[in-house]
Amino acid sequence: MAKSLGRKAISGTLWTTADRFVSMGLQFAVNLVLAWVLVPEDYGVVAVLAIFIAVSNTLIDGGFASALIQQKNPTTVDYSTIFFWNFGFSLFCYLTLFSISPLVARFFDMPALESVLRVMGISVVASALGQVQIVRLKKNLEFGTIAVVNLSSYIFSAAIGVYMAYNGFTYWSLVAMTVVNQVTMTLLYWLVAKWRPSLVFSFESFKRLFSYAGYLLAAGFLQEACKHLQGVIIGKRFSEAQLGLYSQASKLDQVTSYSVPQALVQVLFPLFSDFQDDRARLQEMMEMGIRVISAIVFPMLILLIIVADPLVLALYHEQWLPCVPYFRILCVGGVFVCLQNVNFYAVAACGYSKTLFHWSFYKWGMLVALLLVGMFFGMEGLMWSIVLSNMNIYVVNAVLARKYVGFSLTRQFRSLLPPLLAGCVPAALVYFIEMDWLLAAVVYVAVYIAVVFAARMKVIADMKFILDKFLNKK
Repeated sequence: MAKSLGRKAISGTLWTTADRFVSMGLQFAVNLVLAWVLVPEDYGVVAVLAIFIAVSNTLIDGGFASALIQQKNPTTVDYSTIFFWNFGFSLFCYLTLFSISPLVARFFDMPALESVLRVMGISVVASALGQVQIVRLKKNLEFGTIAVVNLSSYIFSAAIGVYMAYNGFTYWSLVAMTVVNQVTMTLLYWLVAKWRPSLVFSFESFKRLFSYAGYLLAAGFLQEACKHLQGVIIGKRFSEAQLGLYSQASKLDQVTSYSVPQALVQVLFPLFSDFQDDRARLQEMMEMGIRVISAIVFPMLILLIIVADPLVLALYHEQWLPCVPYFRILCVGGVFVCLQNVNFYAVAACGYSKTLFHWSFYKWGMLVALLLVGMFFGMEGLMWSIVLSNMNIYVVNAVLARKYVGFSLTRQFRSLLPPLLAGCVPAALVYFIEMDWLLAAVVYVAVYIAVVFAARMKVIADMKFILDKFLNKK
C-alpha cells in the first residue's frame, strides 16, 4: 500500500510538472499565433476584466477546495454541500457581474466591456461546477487525468480562438477561448470523475470546512485583487493599447519569472515537507533550491533583456515593439520573483501558514502603495513599482525563512551569487560583440554552460540529486 502511494505521489509530481511545462509551451505558441492577427487594443479589452473574473473565482472557491483536500475522509455530504455552495454563489457572482457591466464600461470608457464582461462571466459558473470534481481527482492522486483534461480543453478552445481571430472576430476570439476552455474543462471533469452530488446541504459541514478555509479565502481575495490592480490602473489612467502591450510583456515574462520556477518549486516542496523536523537538512534543501532555480532562470532573464528587441520583432510583429521596455523592466523584477516561493514554501512546510497570511497584508498593501505612486511617472514608472514590490516580497519571505527555518540571509545570498555572476560573463561577451540575435543566444548559452562546468558549481550535483530523487521508484 505504501509503495503504491509512493509511486502515485512520484507519478503525480511528474504529471503536474509535465502539465505545467506543456501548458506553458502551448499557451506561448497560441499567443504567438494570435499576436500576429490581433492588435494591442484587443488584448487590452480582455486584460482590464481579469480582476473581476479572478476575484469572482476566488470568492466562489473560498478555500473550500483546499479544505476538502486537507480533510482525511470527506463525506458525500461534505462534497455535496460545497458543490451546491459553489454553484449557488457562482450564480450570484454572475448576476452581479451582469448587473455592474454597464458601470464597468463607463468607468473605463470602453463600451465593449459591457457585453464582454457578461459573456466572460459564464466561465465563473462553469468553473464552480467543476471544482469538486477536481478535488476528488486530486484526493485520489489522479494527476494524469487532470493533466489530460487541462491540455485537451485548452487545445480545443485555442483552435476556436485562432479560427475566430483569423476570421475577424478581434477581441471576441480571446473571450471565446476563455469561456470555451472553462466550459470544456468542466464537461470533461464530469465525464471522467463519475461523481454526482446528493441532494443535501449541511450547514454543520459548511461551518466546519469554512473554519479552515476562512484564512485561505481572505488571503486569496487580497492576493488576486492586488495582483490584478495594475491592469485596472493602466486601463483607467492610460489606454487600451498600453494595457494590451503590458499584457503581452507580462505573458512573455511569466514564462521565465513565474512558470519555470513554480514548476521547479513544486518538485522541491515535497522535499521541504520531508525535512520539516530537521532544520539543518531543510536549510540544505532550500540552498539547493535557490541554486537550481537561479542557475536556470537568471541566465534566461539576462539573455532576454539583451535580445528583447529582435526577439519581440521576430516572434510577434512591429506593432508589439513598444512593449519591449516594459518587458525588460519586468525581467529585472523576475530575479526576485523566481526565488520568492522557495522561502515561502519552506516556511509553510514548517507549519507557519497563519504567519504567512498575516504578512500578506503588508506585502500586497505595499504593492498597492507602490502602484499608486508609480502611475504618476508613466507606464515605465508603473513597471518599476512592480519590480520594487517583487523585491519587497522576496525580502519579506527571506526574513521569515531566516526567523522560522534558520536560513540566514548571508547563506541565501551566497547561494544565488555564483549563478548570477556566471550569467553576467557571457552577457558581457554577447553585448559588446555585434552578432545576429539567434547566434548571440546560442553563444550565450554555450559560454554559460562552459562557465558552470569550469567553475564546478554545486548546481550540477544538485540537479543530479533531484533527478535521482524523483526518478528512482524504489
